[in-house]
Amino acid sequence: MISSTYLISKSFLFWANLILSVVVFGPVAFIFGLISYKLCLIISKTWCKYNLYFLKTVCSLSHEYSGPNLNEHKIVISKHQSAWETIFLAAHVNNPIFILKKELLMIPIFGWCLYLLNNISIDRSDGASSLKKIMGSCSYHIENNKTLIIFPEGTRLPFGSTSHIKKGVLKIIKSLKLNSLLLHHNAGKYWHKSSLIIHPGTIKISTLTLNYNSDSNTLQRNIEEHFNLQE
Repeated sequence: MISSTYLISKSFLFWANLILSVVVFGPVAFIFGLISYKLCLIISKTWCKYNLYFLKTVCSLSHEYSGPNLNEHKIVISKHQSAWETIFLAAHVNNPIFILKKELLMIPIFGWCLYLLNNISIDRSDGASSLKKIMGSCSYHIENNKTLIIFPEGTRLPFGSTSHIKKGVLKIIKSLKLNSLLLHHNAGKYWHKSSLIIHPGTIKISTLTLNYNSDSNTLQRNIEEHFNLQE
């Protein structure tokens, strides 16, 4: 049995490393991002891969992947349980575009880099007009060979929770009329939503192609069935 002191010390090392790496990588990514999107993307991906490596070697948190390749589709629809899947997807999707909360762009350095990477921000106070802008941005990025990454539950859910898909995601899929890649994982089992403790283990990732269907109920059912597979 792993002692709490061991977990706390390993987790402390990770968070200290995370902050330090943001201080080191962040300004470099931002400065180069003012000049070149590609340079900002390369530096950001390097930061993500470095932190995944740190998690694996220091915190003993690794992952196993099964199913279609992440870059086979231009839309990735992922469960959202922790920060881990965001780092993982940013590291391994070739040209990722996240749909994220507008407030994240306000974070000094980190949020500025998110902006320079052309991620799509959501202002929920705008309601329907915001969704219309998002769908236009999604179409633009698809045309420019980017891959959309969507967390359709709208927020991080605790491990073991039942997933319910937001209607706005279904409208985005229907507007693009493309097949998507569904990503199921159990990252929340090791990196809890409300805890700073990182637990050792192997995150299981399972992907499945979601064929486009004009019926919203069918799309929703297929996504939720994959997301609610037993961990």
